[in-house]
Amino acid sequence: MAIDPLKKLTLIAPVASGPLVLKTLQRLGCVQVCDVAERLPAGEEQMLSRGAVSADAVEENLRKVDLILHLLDTHAPKRQSLMDALAPLPMLVEREEIDRAVREFDLEGYHRGGAALDETWRGLERRIADLRSQIESLSPHRIVPFALGDLSRPRRTRLLYGTADRQRAADLRSRFAWEILPQEDTASKRVPIVLACLREEEDSARQALAGLGFEEALLPGVSGKPLAVIRELEAELQRAEAAFEAATEQIRALAVHRRTVTILKAYWTSRRGREQAAAKSLQGKWVHVLCGWIRVRDLPKLRESLAGEVPGAEIVLEDPGPEDEVPVSLSMHHTWRPIQGLVSMFGLPPYRDFDPSPFLLVNFYVFFGICFSDVGYGVMLVLFSLWLAHRNREHTAANDFARNLLYAGLSTIVFGVLLGSWFGDLPKYLGEGNFLLALQQRFAMLDPLTRILDALLLALGIGILNQFYGIAVKMYGALRQGDWTTAICDGLFWLIALPGLVIMAARMFVDLPPALWNTGLALFLTGSLGLVLTQGRDVKHPVGRLLTGVVSLYGIVGSYGFTAFLGDVLSYCRLLALGLTTGIVANTFNMLADMAGSAPVVGPLFFIVILLAGHVFNFLISLLGAFIHSMRLIYVEFFGRFYEGGSQPFRPLGFDSPLAAVREPAKT
Repeated sequence: MAIDPLKKLTLIAPVASGPLVLKTLQRLGCVQVCDVAERLPAGEEQMLSRGAVSADAVEENLRKVDLILHLLDTHAPKRQSLMDALAPLPMLVEREEIDRAVREFDLEGYHRGGAALDETWRGLERRIADLRSQIESLSPHRIVPFALGDLSRPRRTRLLYGTADRQRAADLRSRFAWEILPQEDTASKRVPIVLACLREEEDSARQALAGLGFEEALLPGVSGKPLAVIRELEAELQRAEAAFEAATEQIRALAVHRRTVTILKAYWTSRRGREQAAAKSLQGKWVHVLCGWIRVRDLPKLRESLAGEVPGAEIVLEDPGPEDEVPVSLSMHHTWRPIQGLVSMFGLPPYRDFDPSPFLLVNFYVFFGICFSDVGYGVMLVLFSLWLAHRNREHTAANDFARNLLYAGLSTIVFGVLLGSWFGDLPKYLGEGNFLLALQQRFAMLDPLTRILDALLLALGIGILNQFYGIAVKMYGALRQGDWTTAICDGLFWLIALPGLVIMAARMFVDLPPALWNTGLALFLTGSLGLVLTQGRDVKHPVGRLLTGVVSLYGIVGSYGFTAFLGDVLSYCRLLALGLTTGIVANTFNMLADMAGSAPVVGPLFFIVILLAGHVFNFLISLLGAFIHSMRLIYVEFFGRFYEGGSQPFRPLGFDSPLAAVREPAKT
């Protein structure tokens, strides 16, 4: 339960061993590589130079892999379960499988074939679209009995083809030479017609025709009879569609290599990381120099591997300096490691600070349990998390998340028992004297639906205690660094004043013994006096120092404030709100199911269907709300008292890809 101690590493090896050093470090996955030039004193970097590093080959291979994967994703998408789609996990591969894929798979050949297939497929797609467009443009003219090229053949006359209003066709007959063509829809108000005029009279003829309702057809650029051309185009379309399907099937046939190509994508992505690490190293005439960070616990592994694989390599270790921005790696016992995910989501602590993860083990699960607080939903969550943990047993992050849900589910069961919620009030609908009703009545200590004021006081009490807990953790962090001033002035004085404030505020609601009131007043005055005298300690002028101390009590300046305390405590009312919402919605579905269950014949079926659908819906919605609001209480109200994240995580050079992860051999 701590921040891993790190060492500054300088690795010196024979210049010819540079690539081997990087390959070894990537296999071990224990060194975060840094730029050597940033570590060397000013002027000394001129004694070394950057090696000739080019990632062109890596990028070219990645481009080839991406094309093949894009083809597969487009034409043969991988079937995924809902769980895989929501939370995709990298596939696990053996190192031997990676080496075999790199060594044996003909990436160049498959890329060449894939690119050719892609070009063919796209060309056929365009051709099919063009043919369909031509057929569509010719279809209105399919009954024209002459070749369309004949319309432009006469030298002295101009033939115009279009449609005219059936009722005004007589006006056209009296002024133009015309011929009405046969049509499929004899009931249409417009008729196809061919008109003739002298070429020198074309402009005046068009003006006259426009006034008589004639609309000239826009003819496609073909010369044959439309029906014959359409049949030729349809035959060509059939051939193109057949070729299109054949090309698609050829692309889909590449899907048998999807796993191998995905492995290559992960491999070349990691190789790009290795090339980037190589660009951060320097070399001289005889030596290759690499700098980085390493966890102390990984030193034996590194020394053993270098001794066997890179003869002549030497490492120099240094402690981090006060000005160094040290990356952070957290370690925790396997059982409690899931809680570290919450810290990582918020931001890692400074290297010289402490890991806050152990301090979340109680309050987060208490918050979650109260928000969800139903035995039935807790059992559902436990069963789901056990299945999820087993399914992802080889994926550390996913397994930790599943176990986090497991612990949250156990807390939900405990608080569901204490608050008397078993799928809401379902036991009372299962008949008198049933086993669940007996358990509910025996162990329930507080029903928030009937004793809402007591539940509210419980939520506020938890909020007060959690605020005191956060201040105490702040004192712990200050004392770890020997900062007694901060521990006393920004911690202890608040722990004296705030309990006094709570006691004094309680007098507005209940009668307090005089001794308790006097104790609260003394605590409040003592703590407030200490705060007034110390919160402005960084201000030089004595009057300004005193004024700053007074204003700090409100919370505008200083480490905390009475108004901030009040606002934070009131925020814990969400524990009651979430718990009530879960119970009320569950009770509502129980009532609806009971009402529907009274129907003849189909009543029992309706009862079961409404119960299942309603409680699954409430489970999902309430689970999301419980998780989000519990994290909110941790991140804002709890972390706000003592914690600031933002450190860079420790990222060792390794096989780093979201698509694949190396399955390490089991330790014997």
